[in-house]
Amino acid sequence: MTAPAIPVAAPVVTDARGRRVARVAVLGASGYSGQEFIRLALQHDGVQIAALVSREHAGRPAAELMPGVDARAAALPAPVAPDALPALFEEGQFDTLVACLPHGAFKDYCAVHGEWIAKLARVIDLSSDHRDGADGYVYGLPEAFRDPIATATRIANPGCYPTAATLALLPALEAGWLGGPVSVTALSGVSGAGRKPALRTSFVELDGGAAIYKAGEVHPHVPEMARNFAKLSNGSARSAAVSFVPQLTPMARGILLTATVSLKHAMSPEEAHEAYVKRYANETFVRVLPQGEWPETRAVRNSNRCDVSVTTVHDGHTLLATTAIDNLVKGAAGQALQNLNVLLGWPEAWGLPVHGNPW
Repeated sequence: MTAPAIPVAAPVVTDARGRRVARVAVLGASGYSGQEFIRLALQHDGVQIAALVSREHAGRPAAELMPGVDARAAALPAPVAPDALPALFEEGQFDTLVACLPHGAFKDYCAVHGEWIAKLARVIDLSSDHRDGADGYVYGLPEAFRDPIATATRIANPGCYPTAATLALLPALEAGWLGGPVSVTALSGVSGAGRKPALRTSFVELDGGAAIYKAGEVHPHVPEMARNFAKLSNGSARSAAVSFVPQLTPMARGILLTATVSLKHAMSPEEAHEAYVKRYANETFVRVLPQGEWPETRAVRNSNRCDVSVTTVHDGHTLLATTAIDNLVKGAAGQALQNLNVLLGWPEAWGLPVHGNPW
């Protein structure tokens, strides 16, 4: 599918106060990221959930799909099958599509339904299908690429690991500090593997232990990290070389990431920390921790915030940066809603939780 430069205009819907409303169809509403997007969107006054799309739950009550939603406070439409979306679009039921499908599935869907998808006012893809910029999609990490997002109609939501890794190194990349390849390690909750049952992510296999998987350069998020690092460092080949060691841990959600890289010029921990504080001073969803404090996943659980800590080691020749995010919020659904706020010109933090829920 190739999105047109200017999509066909959709009718603008406003609420009782005259505020613009985005009418959203969630494609893949039964997955973890789809469920999280719905939960967050129900707390956003500018978003109306107009369609829930789930092959598994089509024709069944919305309460089965979203058992945590109180129907007395929020009415959800009954889930429909993916093939029902074109008719709903032609009826003017929605103007925004949020695709929460497994990697590769949305591109397949677009190959069949590209004609009407091209007419949509807005599309946000949470899979990896368009993160390379294919089909006119803009990479949606607001802290790094806010200006192009603001004028876009097609957003490729970043992966959870690349979000955490890029925010760990963003000030250093932009300042041109990096003097060599980047080494990234990360602990991840099981929800990052998706909702489809698998032996590797079952309780018995994971309880009481942790496991490294797809280490080195084979994880699909490595090229995404490399693209970000190269772009943010003005094409530096050194910073685009990435090794990655992801580790699966027995927690439901969260990413705890460490990035290390040699520096072109030695600097003190204080200098590095001061630069990070200055760069992120106006970023609502990035908190730079005081020197000597380190991120933890529970502090950002259920929030759209990324906690960052930075120092230097080896006599100032190596940068050590760490981050923590909730992989389902800042690493997926929350970032999608943040992108929607940006491209519609709304307050960026509207409807999004900045505070974590540790317990």
